[in-house]
Amino acid sequence: MCIIRTTFTHLGLNGHLNGDIHSVPKGMVKRGCVVFAHGYKGFKDWGAWEMMGDMFAEEGWEFLRFNFSHNGHVLPDLNQCSDELAWGKNTYSKEKSDLEEIILNASESCKPNEKIIVIGHSRGGGIAALAAANSHVDGVVLLASVSDFARRFPVGDQLEAWRKTDRLEVVNGRTQQVLSHSFSFFKDFTMNADALNIESAVRSLKVPLLAVHGDSDKAVSDVEGRELAGWATQGQFVSIPDTGHTFGTSHPWTDESLPSPALKAMSHIVNFINNVSH
Repeated sequence: MCIIRTTFTHLGLNGHLNGDIHSVPKGMVKRGCVVFAHGYKGFKDWGAWEMMGDMFAEEGWEFLRFNFSHNGHVLPDLNQCSDELAWGKNTYSKEKSDLEEIILNASESCKPNEKIIVIGHSRGGGIAALAAANSHVDGVVLLASVSDFARRFPVGDQLEAWRKTDRLEVVNGRTQQVLSHSFSFFKDFTMNADALNIESAVRSLKVPLLAVHGDSDKAVSDVEGRELAGWATQGQFVSIPDTGHTFGTSHPWTDESLPSPALKAMSHIVNFINNVSH
């Protein structure tokens, strides 16, 4: 089945948002739009996200994936984190704002009977929960998602060293690139802690939520996925056995199909969103 992909650049409040739209094949009824948010040190073209987008389109769901404005992946090469300065100035508030803009744009292009679903992976799952609580969506899917941002910041001497130097270095395990967070990242969180509280956002949701987590996830414990599903008024939790944070995928993904754990996750997601009602 031929899937048409259209690139776009949206000039948002925080900068350029580059993305791709996987259109539903001609002759199929469009169910709605799925908006996908990538995770920490991630980008829209990582691994198997493109393949996943085609699969959603084949199920009647327009799929929109994009790069956050400050994830460092800029034109002309969106596969490389070349804007390290922008990456270092990123904040949770910027990502929340970026995603809310994308959801709004997607909503405006949908017909009244078409649904809007937001999906987020890892850190993008936390952002998806926050944005969903402040947007019109019909369902939320959180893949290997974090449930709390506060606990991911350093404390004590490490926090004080970050304050003094304005540098918190992290290594991208895939590329060995040394990146650095500005202390503005922490200051933004403390100033906007209530608006960036994932638990509060999830508890406020009036729409169904599905949390999907690998039971062997070393990056984000499945305890966090269970928390998210438990907080939601219409929450479901699915555990994918014997798999980790990326459900068997890696970057680059060159196989012609998804691995078994990712296929299982896709099956649960498609079943969930196909049964979401307005």
